[in-house]
Amino acid sequence: MDIQDLKIFARVARVQNLSAVGAEFDLSAGTISKRLQALEAALSVRLFDRTTRSISMTEEGEMLLASVESVLKTLDYAFENVKTHVEQPRGKLRISAPNSLGRGVIAPAICAFMVLYPEIDVQVDLTDRIVTFPDSGYDVAIRTGHLADSSLIAKRLAPDPQVIVASPDYIAIHGAPRSPEDLAFHSCLVLGDELQWAFKRGEQSVDVRVRARMRSDSGELLRHAAVEGLGVLRLSRARVADALASGTLAEVLTGYDAGLDSAIWAVYPSNRHVLPKLRVFLEFMSDWYKDCRKSVAGDFDREHSSLLS
Repeated sequence: MDIQDLKIFARVARVQNLSAVGAEFDLSAGTISKRLQALEAALSVRLFDRTTRSISMTEEGEMLLASVESVLKTLDYAFENVKTHVEQPRGKLRISAPNSLGRGVIAPAICAFMVLYPEIDVQVDLTDRIVTFPDSGYDVAIRTGHLADSSLIAKRLAPDPQVIVASPDYIAIHGAPRSPEDLAFHSCLVLGDELQWAFKRGEQSVDVRVRARMRSDSGELLRHAAVEGLGVLRLSRARVADALASGTLAEVLTGYDAGLDSAIWAVYPSNRHVLPKLRVFLEFMSDWYKDCRKSVAGDFDREHSSLLS
C-alpha cells in the first residue's frame, strides 16, 4: 500500500474536494479518484459516498481516518528525525583505533571533537586487531602503517614512518643488526602477521623474513617486550617516540628506510552517502594532525634557533 495513497485519502477526507486535493499533489481530479478507488479495492470497503456534486466519508472511512492520521504523524516525525540526523552532525559514532595511539593522540583528539560536536556520542574501542566492515559495526577505523588493497575508503591523516628499535640491554647482549639480512639471526617482535619486513636504501629494496620470538596483535605489548630486552621491534615512530626519548629503546638500522611512506589512516566502508557525523570527524582528525605537526615543527625550530643564538 502506497503511503501517498494514505496521504491523499486523509486530505480528501478533510477537504472533501477532489480537484483541490489534486492541485496539492500535482495530480488531476481523475487520478485522485482512481487512487481512492485502488485503496478501497485493497481494503475491500467503501470509504466515501460520492455524488456528482459532493463526497462524504462512510463510517468505515471515519474509522480508517483516525488510524491513518496517527500513522502519518508518526511517519512525518520519523522522516523529520532521519532528515535532521542526515543533515546535521549528530548520533553515535563508533571508532576503532590502535591501542598505543589512544594514549597520546586519540584521547585528546576525541575529547576536543566531542566538545566541538555535543550532539555526537562516541564509542571508542582501542585495539590493534584489524576490524572488518560492515560486520564489526564500526563507522570508522584508525589504522597505521601500509594499507592492503581493499574496497574501503582511506583518508590519509598524517605520515607515520616505521623504525626498527631494540633496548640497550638487548643490543649489549646480542649486538645491533647492521643490515636487514642480520635480522635472520635476531629475536624479533612481530605485530600481527608482518613476518616479512621490507627495507629500502637508495634504489635498492630488500625483503627479509624475520624469526618471531613473540607475535601479538597488540603494539603496546610488543613495545613493552622490546623495552624488556626480548627482541627487535618494527613499529611506527610515533608509538615508540617516548621510549626513544627516554633511552629505554634505541633505533637500529638507521641507514635503511623501514617504511618512511607509512601513514596514519582513517578507513571506512565505501558508501555514496557519508553521514555528517563521519564527515566532520574525518575533517576534524585531518586538521588535528596538521596542527600537531605544525606544533612539533615549531618546537623543533625554536629549540634549534636557541642553540644557534
